[in-house]
Amino acid sequence: MKLRMKFEKADPVKYISHLDMMRAFERAFRRGGLPLAFSEGFTPHPRLTFAPALSVGVTSSGEYLDAEFYEDIPAEEVISRLNSSLPEGLKVLKAGFSDDKYDLSKINAASYTVAVSGDFSKEDMEQTVKELLNQKQIIVDKVSKDKVRKVDIAPLIHCINVLSEDDGEVLLRMEVAVGQGGSVSPDMIIKELGKYLSEEIKVKHIHRENLFLKQEGINLPPL
Repeated sequence: MKLRMKFEKADPVKYISHLDMMRAFERAFRRGGLPLAFSEGFTPHPRLTFAPALSVGVTSSGEYLDAEFYEDIPAEEVISRLNSSLPEGLKVLKAGFSDDKYDLSKINAASYTVAVSGDFSKEDMEQTVKELLNQKQIIVDKVSKDKVRKVDIAPLIHCINVLSEDDGEVLLRMEVAVGQGGSVSPDMIIKELGKYLSEEIKVKHIHRENLFLKQEGINLPPL
């Protein structure tokens, strides 16, 4: 039996790493007495698969994992037992069978809301976003395994919308590429926006809303 779960990662745990989050779920499965299946061999490991990692310091209401069980158990009971065992800030929102769903490894898009502040208005930010999105190429330095390489992130930015301005903060919504085919972080986009705006942009909060498989212009949620 395989279940796919959607969960949130809130403020109390936004600074834990992806690895620590995985360990927290493994402990919760054990504490909840859930019949989680394990791989065979000399070093068995739980049959858990997680969606693309969330950056440290970012909250989310749209994270996913697949879990395989060695016996049937109602999804509602899995949710209840996990939520009573998970640390504050991690919470399973819903669960369903994953047999007819695409693999989490195929996720290639994510939506974020980003709250920023500075000595600029909503209109200033709208003009800055327009200037950035009009660029045919946006070349940035990406560091991976102590190597720096030039990457064009323009094709990885699907859209940026300026939603609102409130109490000195401007709220942006971004949809960007994630996963094996290429990814770009909201932080990186804000840094590029800063090059077109004469004022400093301070990031107040980043929240990942959801993950998708983007296919022929349509966003397909994992669950």
